[in-house]
Amino acid sequence: MQTLFNDLTISSIAAAHGKTSAQIILRWHLQAGNISIPGSSNPDHIQENCEIFDFELSADEMAQLTAIDKNERFADY
Repeated sequence: MQTLFNDLTISSIAAAHGKTSAQIILRWHLQAGNISIPGSSNPDHIQENCEIFDFELSADEMAQLTAIDKNERFADY
């Protein structure tokens, strides 16, 4: 997952919105109609995961993020 957090496209979109890479990834999933179940025991990360409803990704940003698809699964288990 760190690979995605450090991706230049994701990082630049995150900076443009004043959000973290994790928030951009979660927002992309939400707008794309995917089901994403983030998990964390860190209270700061839990709060951060909830703060994805106060912005929207543009159609161009959605296309850029979709283009990152490497046909791989990213998971920490």
